[in-house]
Amino acid sequence: MSDWEDHAASMRDRATRLFATALKARDDGNDAYAEELTRLASEAIDEAADIEKAPTQATGASSHVGQHVPNPQRVKGRRRDRRVE
Repeated sequence: MSDWEDHAASMRDRATRLFATALKARDDGNDAYAEELTRLASEAIDEAADIEKAPTQATGASSHVGQHVPNPQRVKGRRRDRRVE
């Protein structure tokens, strides 16, 4: 398992624990705390999903690494702007 997969799994485990604690808080009558824990659990799930998407996006971006794209303002002899007045 890679580091990013391990981190995503860790975030999902955290979400599971937060949801369980939120259920306990709701059972105990502490609705505000339960809602906050549920929000945090949802954020953890979203973060895990983002982590799982990241390697796919990084792979696509890596094909552009090392390609040089010149800055048009720095290219010698090139006209910067043609304005029609």
